[in-house]
Amino acid sequence: MRIKLYCSLIVFLFFPFLINAQTKISGKIIDSNGNALPGANIYIKDSYDGTTSKTDGTFSFKTMEKGSAVLVASFVGYKKYENNVVLKKEELKIDIVLEEEITQMNAVVVSAGSFEASDEKKGVILKPLDVVTTGATADLYTSLNTLPGAQKIGETEGLFVRGGSAAESKTIIDEMIVQKPFSSSVPDIPSRGRFSPMMFKGTVFSTGGYSAQYGQALSSALILKTQDMPTQTISAINLMVFGLGGAHTQLWENTAVSVEGGYYNLNPYNNVFKQRVDWDKSPVGISGSANFRQKISKNGLLKAFVSYSKSDLSLYLPDLDNLPNKTFYGLKPENYYSNASYRDIWGDWNVFGGFSYSLDKDIINATGNNIEQDQRLVQTKFTANKKIIDNAYLTFGAEILNTLYDDTYNQFNVKLNEAHTAGFVESDIYFTNDLAAKVGVRAEHSKILDKSNFAPRISFAYRLGTYDQLNFAYGRFYQTPEKNYLVQYSKFDYENADHYIANYQYLGEGQTFRVELYYKQYHNLVRGTVYNYPYFNLPVVPFSNDGNGYAKGIDVFWRDSRSLEYCDYWVSYSFIDTKRIFSNYPTTAFPTFAAPHTFSVVFKRWFESISAFAALTYVHASGRPYFNPNNPEFLGDRGSSYDNLSLNISFIAKWFGSYSVIFFSIDNLPGFANVYGYRYSTDGKIVAPVVPPTLRSAFLGVFISIGETNQYQ
Repeated sequence: MRIKLYCSLIVFLFFPFLINAQTKISGKIIDSNGNALPGANIYIKDSYDGTTSKTDGTFSFKTMEKGSAVLVASFVGYKKYENNVVLKKEELKIDIVLEEEITQMNAVVVSAGSFEASDEKKGVILKPLDVVTTGATADLYTSLNTLPGAQKIGETEGLFVRGGSAAESKTIIDEMIVQKPFSSSVPDIPSRGRFSPMMFKGTVFSTGGYSAQYGQALSSALILKTQDMPTQTISAINLMVFGLGGAHTQLWENTAVSVEGGYYNLNPYNNVFKQRVDWDKSPVGISGSANFRQKISKNGLLKAFVSYSKSDLSLYLPDLDNLPNKTFYGLKPENYYSNASYRDIWGDWNVFGGFSYSLDKDIINATGNNIEQDQRLVQTKFTANKKIIDNAYLTFGAEILNTLYDDTYNQFNVKLNEAHTAGFVESDIYFTNDLAAKVGVRAEHSKILDKSNFAPRISFAYRLGTYDQLNFAYGRFYQTPEKNYLVQYSKFDYENADHYIANYQYLGEGQTFRVELYYKQYHNLVRGTVYNYPYFNLPVVPFSNDGNGYAKGIDVFWRDSRSLEYCDYWVSYSFIDTKRIFSNYPTTAFPTFAAPHTFSVVFKRWFESISAFAALTYVHASGRPYFNPNNPEFLGDRGSSYDNLSLNISFIAKWFGSYSVIFFSIDNLPGFANVYGYRYSTDGKIVAPVVPPTLRSAFLGVFISIGETNQYQ
């Protein structure tokens, strides 16, 4: 008590002298546009003297520091201000201008031509849950068909984008190309994608103008990123109408291992639901996969993934040249894929290294002809990213792809080996938080072509307001001709295409609107007659790179999860005008794999009282061209329009302490009589429609999670 009294007395006696020893600092804090910045921090470095700015940006405080000092001002989203000052008895008046700090978190994002998932900066378009509740098949590629730019093609598998063939789209998992993302199929019956959508945490579906980090795709790149460390140890049992499966994930402190396996047999299912296919042996197969995750450091993560599948099926195809005879077709596909990647931060560098190996093998028996197709792909890739100055990020890297083709037709054997090398450099430049650019270039060399290419890419983005922006992009894209041409001719060059894209997008709270205009010009497309299915009975076209074409159109997308309670819906529309001369086309024509108009609506609702989720998906596509040998105009006939309405319902239940999902779906609920096109006999006298394998299909599955602590996972 006595000490406190002494201290108070000293302060009282010397108070006038302390006042005279203080320096008053005042002024105003504004941004580069002259706007006041309220709440900014102003202080003397290495002292406790300071204050915050008022509503009008003004500030005032006193300090007992003397002599040389550093005045500091800071505000979130702006660069820190530091200025050397001399503190004397007289008042110091300083007006401070803070410059906006350009960061990846606040800056506009270049997104021309791409739809992002699980990236809040660019707007979530499709999450894993969106995929499994869109359509009736819970297939990644089926759900992508509800986005603008994608074309609905029912008679074969593949990702067809903006007038491009399936060969012009590439699927990339953790930066590594998947040479065969679909299961092998038989003529006129499409197959599913090989990978579960629940594997992936992020999806970038680029319909054009994509980054220089990716190549060998004239039209589109689907870039998938697998899940990182799981959150818990869990097991699962999957019971389906045509098979069963199981999975287990084991989590330790810094390590996680997941395994999954399944068996399916469609014979009982095909016996219940009437088929339009004359099956000799309904599809039967097994599949398995394993994931390994290891945290190397605070930021370092090692991933490894391996998958394997094998199946067997056979059927009879109509022989239009010799009715009522039929053609036997048997298929035994085997697929193996492995992928390992490492990401970390080394000082100021973000680094990535990856390796993948693929083996895809098909054994085909086509009316006594024994065909074996063996394709292997080995890929390595490295990328590095660094912030080089305050407003620019540099990314560079390289990749090597070695592909071995080994095809046998009865006693004949053909082998090809392609070594493809590529390097790229790209910079993200943020001029302001409202104006950004991505500028890059990619260089490639093909051993089999003995040629190189140089592909520039550039994109701009300008933010109009808090939620909307404009995007522009240009790029040149190259691709090596398909294997079927390379085995018959050795003097091809790269095919290439120029992309021009402009879009406007609005990304608000729970709402997304996007409209995009595009123009795509094709050059050096491969021409030549290859005898594969379906074969057009046309004059033989010699092999060359004389093909060309164009595609232009508009894509519109709207998604809203805010306006209706417990509801989420999206609407998309695509218009395309395209023509090309390539393959065995004798003249320029609208290709068979494009529809002028495509429209889709997806509507989903959560029923909280019964823990159920219901979704309706409707897709409409106008008629596509088909070859009619009786029509002198090549591809002058068009099929009828395609319509499909599917329903899926998910119920969440808790049985014996474990959460379960009962999933039920119906495809083509109204029973639309869709016809994809027509096949003709060689003389053009007999015609047969190309139709779906069944008019209507249904699926029922029960998925039980053992150890799940969150029913909404």
